Amino acid sequence: MSGLVLKIAPGERFIVNGALLENGDKPARIRISDGNVRILRCQDALHPDEVNTPVKRVYFAIQLLITGDLDPVEVMPAIDAECCALLDVFRPIDYDLIPTLRSMLSRGNYYSALCHLRQIIALEAKLLARYAPPASAVPKDKVA
Repeated sequence: MSGLVLKIAPGERFIVNGALLENGDKPARIRISDGNVRILRCQDALHPDEVNTPVKRVYFAIQLLITGDLDPVEVMPAIDAECCALLDVFRPIDYDLIPTLRSMLSRGNYYSALCHLRQIIALEAKLLARYAPPASAVPKDKVA
């Protein structure tokens, strides 16, 4: 038996095909055998205020696809264009990182794409920390 298996903690909330569900008092394991089901664990969701980098914008767009707030036909070209822009940044680090993401998206494996993107978000954070100007070099606004 193949498919996605989610281990759900007591009281954990998750979205399945746009419906918000909450687990009961005991841990649960849920096997999703249908590849067309859209799933998002609420603990994996980004809040709109957290969307402040290119990779997080892609993550958030995919999150909205899963919740049903965006139409894949309308949004996938823009997401793919963002992924193409990320190719140049991440290719020297890991040649297959973004192509793997694009492959997942082309097959409609949005949950897997989010899992993969968490790895890329961590790399992006390291890159931004490494190449960001020091705080002392950033001009501060004068307060009148």
